[in-house]
Amino acid sequence: MFKFQLFDSAFPIGSFNYSSAVEEAYARGINVIEFIKAVYKNVIIRGDLVMAKLAFTNPEQADKILYASKVTKELREMSVNMGRSIVYLNLCEEKFFEKVKKGESPGTYPVVMARLCKCLKIDEKDCLEGIAYSELSQMVFSAIRLGAIDFIQGQKLMLELSYEEESEFAPFNPLQDILSKLHENREPKVFMS
Repeated sequence: MFKFQLFDSAFPIGSFNYSSAVEEAYARGINVIEFIKAVYKNVIIRGDLVMAKLAFTNPEQADKILYASKVTKELREMSVNMGRSIVYLNLCEEKFFEKVKKGESPGTYPVVMARLCKCLKIDEKDCLEGIAYSELSQMVFSAIRLGAIDFIQGQKLMLELSYEEESEFAPFNPLQDILSKLHENREPKVFMS
């Protein structure tokens, strides 16, 4: 059961503090369901999960590339804060985690989670599906908390979107980047991203 806890929103890494620009999309009248679908397919599947897969063999390279792909300050901080929170839980001994603690690597969430899975002997496919679920549910639960969608719409959306394996790193969602940048100056706001 522990492996399921790793990907749960109650796992103590602060994921509930972030919306991945869902808050700004909702505030600007953008269709939140379509926005979440686009981020899931174009950023999570084509970006985060491709680098999480690489992290099973080369975490330093994956972390460097993934960090560079996070265009805005909020999106970078979200990924690094969650990743570093995992590292400081000290759930296993991992050389890469020591590099993150020393500031030698940023410690993005997907890369750190992939290394944690490897260290805990969680199957790569299960791990990638878990990361996909975790990042998708984070956006869906943010939309629910904002009142943009209800619980039933959220569950339907999560059932509709499934994990797809992608081998080419090509994250691209300029709308998320623009909204994230606009969100940096929003006051008051519910979420940190």
